[in-house]
Amino acid sequence: MKTKNAFLAIAIFLTCVCCSKKSNSTGQCVEKVRSDVACTAIYQPVCGCNNKTYGNACEAEARGITKYTSGECGGEKSQSL
Repeated sequence: MKTKNAFLAIAIFLTCVCCSKKSNSTGQCVEKVRSDVACTAIYQPVCGCNNKTYGNACEAEARGITKYTSGECGGEKSQSL
């Protein structure tokens, strides 16, 4: 039982560590372009946490945006890429 609890505690800790690495140090949603990613041209828009519309999830993640929702951004301040 102790082994199972220890494993669970380690799994939760690693999940928290991995998730915290996805956002930048200030916790803001900021683009950081990655040159090592190639994305398809399939249009399945997502709205990034920075209120910009990206062509698909891969394009958002290639620009360092890991938090997004399905669909285009709405509102007056949204920008499309």
